[in-house]
Amino acid sequence: MAAIDYLTEKGFSAKVSGKRLVVSPASRLTDDVRKYIKAHRLELIAELAANDGQERRGHWRVKLPGLPPFVMISEPITHAEALADVRSRWPDANLVESPK
Repeated sequence: MAAIDYLTEKGFSAKVSGKRLVVSPASRLTDDVRKYIKAHRLELIAELAANDGQERRGHWRVKLPGLPPFVMISEPITHAEALADVRSRWPDANLVESPK
C-alpha cells in the first residue's frame, strides 16, 4: 500500500506546500496519524510529487568554475529547485548532466 493510501483511507487529503507537507482536515488528526505522517513524511512527499510530471532527484552534479564537478545530495527536488539552491550558495554554479 502506498503511504498516501493510508491517509486517504482515514479520510485525509495531503498536498505539498513549499517544503511542507500539509494534511487536512488538521482538526481530525490523531496521535497515531501524526506518528504515521512523521515516519512517512519523505515517502508521502515523493508520492505527491510524482503526480506533477516533474522529475525529482536526491542528487545533482554541480559545476563551479575552476573546480571539478561534485554531487549535491538532498531530498528529492526538481532541476529548478536544485539550481536555485546551488546558486544561492554559489552564484556562478551550474548543474551538469550525470554520466550514464
